[in-house]
Amino acid sequence: MNIDLTRTETRLLLIFALSPNETIERSRLQKEIWEDKGVIVGRSLDIFISKLRKKLEFDPSVQIVVVRGKGYKLQIGT
Repeated sequence: MNIDLTRTETRLLLIFALSPNETIERSRLQKEIWEDKGVIVGRSLDIFISKLRKKLEFDPSVQIVVVRGKGYKLQIGT
């Protein structure tokens, strides 16, 4: 199955894929995705996470979950 991802969604998924089942801090995600643009918009990360979740819904064994107070993680195989 092919999924069309934007450049930002692809970068975000790559960061998660390199550290499956590990919590990645919001600040790290924001820095790695937007720092080179010089602008970090508060809710942008949440919006991209939401879009990415929708695109991954076809496979229930792969989920992006919130780790309250810390960040997100790509949970695989649950």
